[in-house]
Amino acid sequence: MASDPTAAQVTAFWDAMQARYGTRIIDKSSAAEMRLVGWFLERIGVLDAATFLERFTTTIGRRIYVPFTPGTPTPRHGLWSQMVICVHEHQHVEQQDRDGAFAFALRYLTSRAARAAYEADAYRCNLELHHWHTGTIRSPRELAERLRSYGVREADIDVAETTLIAAARTVKAGSLITPASKVAVAWLRQHAPELEHRSGA
Repeated sequence: MASDPTAAQVTAFWDAMQARYGTRIIDKSSAAEMRLVGWFLERIGVLDAATFLERFTTTIGRRIYVPFTPGTPTPRHGLWSQMVICVHEHQHVEQQDRDGAFAFALRYLTSRAARAAYEADAYRCNLELHHWHTGTIRSPRELAERLRSYGVREADIDVAETTLIAAARTVKAGSLITPASKVAVAWLRQHAPELEHRSGA
């Protein structure tokens, strides 16, 4: 069984990912722009502002707005969860680099199908990190169901599940798909190898 991460490892991991991607974290609760985004998302029917501010980490450009302090566990965000969130959010940075920040934001905010597709891609990271750490595969349906909080349609959730089922097969075979997970696992294997699941350990 793999070890649980320490607070120091979580902090170092976030620092390393920020250095690699040129990102910076911001306390979401103190960011006026996040209150504005929350108001907008509530107005367009994506999710209510309070849920957005208290539960969700949000990435805009190279800024990652977090509802927790990396390395400090909370009932909602444990230490390993914070590491997975870090990778998930940096996959959104990869998406913005690939598609362009403006196009990404426009599609994410105005298209339910595009929003679901972006999130399904980032949830591949959750699959990958969970398998790396535990040796097991998370339920693709459970991850796809999380998209209900993003104001998407039932059909979008079904498409996301299909995407994640295909990803699960690849992950179970021992491969990584997403660029952010590849960066993360390379760092983890060098600096925190005890967090990796070992068969028979």
